[in-house]
Amino acid sequence: MQMKFPLVAALLGWLAAFPAHAQTEPQSETVKAWKAKLTAHIVRNRDLPPEGRGQTGEAKVAFGIDRFGKLIWRALAMSAGSRPLDVAALDIIARVQPFPVPPPELKETSLTLTVPIAFNGRQFEVPSPGLELSKPDPASGPPDAMAVWRKEVTERVWRNGTFPPGAIGQRGDAGVTFVVNRSGKLISSALVESTGSPLLDAAALKMVERSEPFPNPPSDAKEDLQRVTVFMTLDGTPRNGGLGPWEDETKVKAKLNSICRGC
Repeated sequence: MQMKFPLVAALLGWLAAFPAHAQTEPQSETVKAWKAKLTAHIVRNRDLPPEGRGQTGEAKVAFGIDRFGKLIWRALAMSAGSRPLDVAALDIIARVQPFPVPPPELKETSLTLTVPIAFNGRQFEVPSPGLELSKPDPASGPPDAMAVWRKEVTERVWRNGTFPPGAIGQRGDAGVTFVVNRSGKLISSALVESTGSPLLDAAALKMVERSEPFPNPPSDAKEDLQRVTVFMTLDGTPRNGGLGPWEDETKVKAKLNSICRGC
């Protein structure tokens, strides 16, 4: 299932909220080597996803990974001017995770990267200047507190993803809007972008429910209730012996039962 234009537009708006105070990470030899390894990891399979074949253009994808190389969010930073190529660019980043583990000298709990992807009909490459690593810019002052909070909430939702067993083999893009109070309690949630599959839609809503309680909004937030929209791709197509970035929900339940016997 291909990504819809409203989803891409919303991702662009969401991305713009928090990396405004960013600069290129100083390049130690260790970081340079890791970035080269990460770039090679992205292009190890140069064949295009079906959506982008037969077209040329260049897109940029921004994405975040955690300390273990797990993808926690992704968004279109620059459009190729073609919806199929934009979808293909986002899919390339999703299908190659997990990424090489960041070096210890990068202390952040999550890292934001941007990579250009150039399409030439049937294959793609990462052109110069290549992958960029961003971090907060001290000279620009602290980032917007609400933007940072929304990023934390988004990452929390992504970490709580499991895949429904009955939907194995399916793939779809979903968007969920939800409301959180000052204590981090979930007040309501609703789909704003459907995958077209009731099972996948339900899984997207469960991701939000599992994430409660959320981090408390900033103390200077003007409203008592905060509305957040999170987009995710639920991919249950077999890949490298697993379900893309997802874990089978039955395995999660088994783990919980082994930890919580009698409770």
